[in-house]
Amino acid sequence: MTLICDGEITKNIDRYCIENMGIPEIILMENAAKSAVDRIKWLSEDGKLSFERLLFFCGAGNNGGDGFAMARHFKNMGADVDVIVFGDIKKMSPATRTNLEIISNMDIYLEFLTEENIFELNNKIIEISKDKDLLIDCVFGVGLNREIDGYLRTAISSVNEARDMYSNKLRLVSIDCPSGLNSTNGSIMGVSIVSDFTVTFEFFKKGFLRYGAEKYTGEIFVEKIGVPENAVFDRGEYAEFIDRKYIHANLKSIDSYVHKGDMGKVCVFAGSTGFTGAGFISARACSRTGSGLTTLICDENIQAIMSEKLDEEMTCNINEWEKVSSLLEKSDAIAFGPGVGITEHKQKLLDFLIDKYDKPKVIDADGLKMIDFNWLHKKSNTIFTPHIGEFSQMVNLSVEDIESDRMAISKNFAKEHGVVLVLKGKNTIVTDGDKVMVNTTGNPGMANGGMGDALTGIILSLCGQGYDNFTAACIGVYLHGLCGDIVFEENNTVNATKLIKIIPNIMKILYNKN
Repeated sequence: MTLICDGEITKNIDRYCIENMGIPEIILMENAAKSAVDRIKWLSEDGKLSFERLLFFCGAGNNGGDGFAMARHFKNMGADVDVIVFGDIKKMSPATRTNLEIISNMDIYLEFLTEENIFELNNKIIEISKDKDLLIDCVFGVGLNREIDGYLRTAISSVNEARDMYSNKLRLVSIDCPSGLNSTNGSIMGVSIVSDFTVTFEFFKKGFLRYGAEKYTGEIFVEKIGVPENAVFDRGEYAEFIDRKYIHANLKSIDSYVHKGDMGKVCVFAGSTGFTGAGFISARACSRTGSGLTTLICDENIQAIMSEKLDEEMTCNINEWEKVSSLLEKSDAIAFGPGVGITEHKQKLLDFLIDKYDKPKVIDADGLKMIDFNWLHKKSNTIFTPHIGEFSQMVNLSVEDIESDRMAISKNFAKEHGVVLVLKGKNTIVTDGDKVMVNTTGNPGMANGGMGDALTGIILSLCGQGYDNFTAACIGVYLHGLCGDIVFEENNTVNATKLIKIIPNIMKILYNKN
């Protein structure tokens, strides 16, 4: 299980290990160095980089200490190693200083960067890099909490320039966090190293999830450094990833004797003039995900069209209240919103559904625009599935503000309103106000019309099959993204029709725990 947390929690855990558990700082540093070296060796064996000739950039903090220890290991493996030291060596911790002293006694080229020699050394950085295979960034790590300025900003820009100049053969690895990237919120602190790979320790850093952060982190690997499990919990708030392991642990097996009534009866209010596709996609996604009985409740003027298109699902006129009421009473879960249209009548209907029916309800798209969040009671048994633009309107914050801390803002909203929130996008977030999960599937090809309608149908189906709202949302976003990944891999484009077509095949793979 890989946990997600911010840089401050990481530092607190390191401090607890040292001060309360008696683990010497230099042991943690050695473990970090060894795990990073092992990962770089693995990348070399995989053909992604070479480490015959290395140039380290090491700061005066413990991230620099990790780099000094790594330099020693690589030198002992026969590599050609050079080290440039950034920062005030007088401020080094004893462990960092010890590792610097060790490599000072080895056949390793050492250069100390100061404000006085910055312009000379900038040229030297670019010149030395020309003959290297690998640059390793160990300047700031997760501890950076201020803008980078002055000569350090100039030096980091030179490192990036060298990487760009020799990109045909030169690779760059950041240790724990690219120097200049805020590990908590993903913002750039003036300037940041641009890496091909980041080897981070113990936890995936929350800042890596910010939109655009991948430009700086490259591919990310999380490595263990020997932190005991009892040092981790109760030190702060964590999130987890929705991955294959989570799915296998939470996906329920289907008994061989089930009938359609056991697989859930669901109703979806969706579609209107000009938006029949939303009704079709959301209803079809329900049945493809395994719902026993799916009914699309739609406007009278499109019912005939929908009945012709939906040969596996039922339809009902939204104005035939007796029929609608009977369906709702018998249903196991309800969805409202995809392309349904915004009218006073539908707003009153939505208010009624939330107030009267204590069944799982998935609210998306137009439904989110009509709901009164101040009126919403905390036991509404509801899942909201906004994209970030819709969520911006819901919380009255700019998209940029939300992106600075999507997890915390999502969690606070879900807690305040007593709902499960699915904040769609890259690394979709699912939270019930207590737990926070981050999805690992999906791709840029899914950024087109109909994808949200499909997700609504998938989550609705899982709710109807008896999953609690949080688990249904987690499995739903993972399944939705995985289907999108497979379609994208085969076609290089994704549309909702292709995605929902393969849901049964992907469900079978997941049920078989493959």
